[in-house]
Amino acid sequence: MTKRILSLFASLFFVAALFAQQSNKYQFSLDLNAVHDDKLTVKLVTPVINSDSVIYRFPAIVPGTYKVYNFGRFISEFKAKDKSGKELPVESVDRNSFKIKNAKSLYEITYDVEDTWDTKQKNNFIFEPAGTNIEDSNFVLNNHGFFGYFDELKKNAYEIKVKRPAQMYGATGLSEITTTGNEDTYQVSNYMELVDSPIMYCRPDTTHLNIGGSDILISVYSPNKLVTSRFVADSLDGILRAQSLYLGGTLPVKKYAFIIYLTGNSRGFNSGSYGALEHSYSSMYTLIEMNPSLIAQTIKDVAAHEFFHIVTPLNIHSFEIGEFDYNNPKMSQHLWMYEGLTEYSAHHVQVKYGNMSMETFFGVMSEKISRSQQFDDEMSFTDMSKKCLGETEDQYLNVYQKGALIAMCLDLKLRFLSDGAYGTQELMRDLAKKYGKDKSFVDDSLFSDIVRLTYPEIGTFFNKHVIGAEPLPYEECLGYAGIEYKRRKTIVISDPLGGYGYRVDSLNRVVLYKKDPNAFGKEMGYMEGDVLVSINGKKIKSTTAGDQLKAIEKDLKPGDEMKVKVKRKNSEGKYVNQSLYGRFQPIEKNVKYYMAPLENATPAQLKIRKAWINK
Repeated sequence: MTKRILSLFASLFFVAALFAQQSNKYQFSLDLNAVHDDKLTVKLVTPVINSDSVIYRFPAIVPGTYKVYNFGRFISEFKAKDKSGKELPVESVDRNSFKIKNAKSLYEITYDVEDTWDTKQKNNFIFEPAGTNIEDSNFVLNNHGFFGYFDELKKNAYEIKVKRPAQMYGATGLSEITTTGNEDTYQVSNYMELVDSPIMYCRPDTTHLNIGGSDILISVYSPNKLVTSRFVADSLDGILRAQSLYLGGTLPVKKYAFIIYLTGNSRGFNSGSYGALEHSYSSMYTLIEMNPSLIAQTIKDVAAHEFFHIVTPLNIHSFEIGEFDYNNPKMSQHLWMYEGLTEYSAHHVQVKYGNMSMETFFGVMSEKISRSQQFDDEMSFTDMSKKCLGETEDQYLNVYQKGALIAMCLDLKLRFLSDGAYGTQELMRDLAKKYGKDKSFVDDSLFSDIVRLTYPEIGTFFNKHVIGAEPLPYEECLGYAGIEYKRRKTIVISDPLGGYGYRVDSLNRVVLYKKDPNAFGKEMGYMEGDVLVSINGKKIKSTTAGDQLKAIEKDLKPGDEMKVKVKRKNSEGKYVNQSLYGRFQPIEKNVKYYMAPLENATPAQLKIRKAWINK
């Protein structure tokens, strides 16, 4: 009897072992200690395959990039084996797909993955936040670059085991993680969630914030230790709290990760770009390492944009996004919302909750009008959106210009029609309630759904300016809030730097650069590279230079004597003290796309302005 029981247990153990070896789950393993030729080897114990042949795919495109990259071109040494280790026939179907025959006996797949950041393939560089990095001190795992899927099995669960160097930590927005020794195991519900969840491995520099009921992880890789996660956290704390208020007081995610890679190469990245890519529970950043004071506003602006993607497309998206086809994608017509409204909100939240001045906000929106003129302003925005992978690809970047301006005008229109009570903030909350993470909308129905939630006039606005190609009514919409708008206007500029700009360098010096020198600046004798020391006896500090210059500008009157001390390089390259003298001269300047508050705004306009930007 005992032998029979032992035999039964042995049989059950054997069956359980077989089940553990191969199930309906993808079981990947990756060893970061085994880099070879700038590549890593991926191993996969496959789900059970019930067909004679099967296609294993890498994506041609991933959400948020709006460009076909063909990640399969970075894959080599692709092999498929049965349980005994015998190789199965493999055929390359296209740049991203491998057809495996005798697939019912398929057990294991192995292949090598090349680093996209450092590739020798010079054409079609992948924007780094969407790519992969393999180096001794840092690994960026954008998972679509390492792990693929079988047709019809994208919704199967994934298990990813990563062996890492002992000193490294993996920063990610994923939550189901277990660690045994130097191996991390990630459990992911499907391929969509895997692609949506980048991981960065490096020596840990992390800070946590708790905002709006969400655990915010900030992980920074700064090779020269110029920027720390604590500095980034302190820089983002105010804007993240403002975004929580903007979204109603709580955030729709329990965990979120800011994953930030800073390159020490002053030339930047091979793609020629820097920036970030949004995800539902994280965002991946590739920026240039520099003095913290110089990078702070860039991080704020980029992070504010990417973080707002937790609203759309996470909670508001069409079937084209919710059921994304990684190899034959269909584009949505609503880039005005996904990217445009997100970009607008990233600046709007700063001015509304005190992180940006009204003048700076108007300057940002004015610059967007100027930049939008570089694109085709007589093109339907919805049409451009649907065709952005093909014939309108060269118009895509207008989503961050005109797309944001569409959102501004929509916001003002809604505030006007609701007497200030309802704007795009409230609209996004209502759409998120109507749809949600697991409920997509029909692409052609969104405009009518918004009209049902708001006013018939909003339908007219969409038909004219988003579906149609009529120019946006800036003067009308800004006028609702008592803001003057002129396409061109002559204004008086009072600038103690005479049209020179300034930056704070790595030594915390206020250094002048040529921006738009005017007659007064030339009379004073300012030169590019001058280190600003004092103006009229007031020492200029790097931490408060902006406020100091505004105060000086406010006090100066035409003809007032100006005494400026600078440090300037001499012929030997040494800095020497230099004194500059002149009499202050305001100048007239012709500006485009002028925006400024009306001095005689009506009570109704002031009410709209208060509701719109809290000013």
